[in-house]
Amino acid sequence: MTLSSRPPWGQETNVDDGGSLQRITSGVTNLDVLLGGGLVRGSAYIVQGSPGAGKTILANQACFERVRNGERALYLTLLSESFGQMFAFLDGMEFFDRERIPEMLYYASVYGTMRDDGLRGLARLIHEEIRKRRPSLVVLDGLFVAGEGSGETEHEFRQFVNELSAIGSMSQTTLLLLTNSRRKPSSPEYTMVDGWIEMADALLTDGRAQRTMAVHKHRGGPILRGRHDYVIRSDGITVFPRLETLASRTPPEVAPTGRLSTGVEALDRMTEGGLPESSTSVVLGPTGTGKTTIGLQFLSRCTPQDPGLFVGFYETPERIRLKAARIGLDLAALEASGALTILWRPPLGNLIDEVGQYVLDAVGELRAKRLVIDGINALRRPVENTARLHAFLRAFNDMLKTLGVTTFYTREVPQLFFPEALAIDELSGVIDNTFLLHYAIEGDDVRRRAAILKLRDSDFDHVSREYRITSSGLVFRDRDSGRKLQEMATSAPVAGSLAGRTL
Repeated sequence: MTLSSRPPWGQETNVDDGGSLQRITSGVTNLDVLLGGGLVRGSAYIVQGSPGAGKTILANQACFERVRNGERALYLTLLSESFGQMFAFLDGMEFFDRERIPEMLYYASVYGTMRDDGLRGLARLIHEEIRKRRPSLVVLDGLFVAGEGSGETEHEFRQFVNELSAIGSMSQTTLLLLTNSRRKPSSPEYTMVDGWIEMADALLTDGRAQRTMAVHKHRGGPILRGRHDYVIRSDGITVFPRLETLASRTPPEVAPTGRLSTGVEALDRMTEGGLPESSTSVVLGPTGTGKTTIGLQFLSRCTPQDPGLFVGFYETPERIRLKAARIGLDLAALEASGALTILWRPPLGNLIDEVGQYVLDAVGELRAKRLVIDGINALRRPVENTARLHAFLRAFNDMLKTLGVTTFYTREVPQLFFPEALAIDELSGVIDNTFLLHYAIEGDDVRRRAAILKLRDSDFDHVSREYRITSSGLVFRDRDSGRKLQEMATSAPVAGSLAGRTL
């Protein structure tokens, strides 16, 4: 099975709202989601951003999207960059197709007209080119930089922007006006256009670079407010909307009342029947306490009818398979039957909304009912504060619950022994069930113990239990007599191979 590389939200399609507005797709993955459905035909947009933010790539993506739809586009530049140089940079982009130039996509420099005839001459030229070539999209690159250096007054410049908007509206041609200029939000030209998209490329305090996009204005529909991460890769720009702006707070019509086995019979007894369906759990503990092992035993109960998904950050699929084999689990058999899929993503360089988006995409495609995210710590690094992580997890968990998924997170904590404080503020209020694994010293022995700290809307065993990690998985001992309480039962191993997947 190959998981789609496309996000699960906001499929880009031409939209007619049944009124006077007709939307067209931008060609930029998920930008149409931010815009509430796409660009409005005949509208004018300012695309603002510092050099290197990706304005040229975004504009060319939009142009080739129109070409793919059988329409023409026109790219006009007021900058000194040659088209040969631009094409050389764009050659590495999957969307770029030289064979469609110049018949379907025409590039031209209008700097000479601007220099010799001023803004009025430039407006006449643009109007003539639109009448001649009949493009559905026109890009004007470098307008504000050139305008500020043209020697014409602010009034004349604003009049020119207003005239451009009128030309686009009358001809039903969408305009993208690209600028590096940082003008004040109160500048009059922002009132003259229909949309304002800002692209930012900043260095964070910890040295990481972050690209974000914000739609400040868009006439014709609701927008997703706030700043949203985006990346530039070989397929162009991909935007990752903030998950909390997409999540619906409407709960499922019928709350699930069933229970799912944890895969460890002793834990099922401690929870008085297993985990509530569609709940979210976290297993806390220091290194070596068996957090991943519990997650694997939880997934050992998956079936082709109710499949599961394992998402890891710190251990490769090969190590996960080996770890499972050592506790008697045959992950290859589960994968071969369609009961289990493993996804792996190295912990560095992730965007939190990108990870959430791909996990939700995978859950949707697999129709997974059990999910283990091994190493929630990896989600902390991409965010600057825990408040953002809390909002993300709230939205992420709500989406998973709506899909009927029962989720198990693992979270490493630094305290080896039973902690007085867990310092997990980002999990407060977003996790239904909390399990704690920790070490205890009894004489010369170092022992492992497990306790349930929280189980949503259910009673549970409030006593800490000793356990060992054996070839049969987690083995608990009776708290009174020290006898073995119960060993985890696993299905019979079946030959096969599990190919770990990388997001």
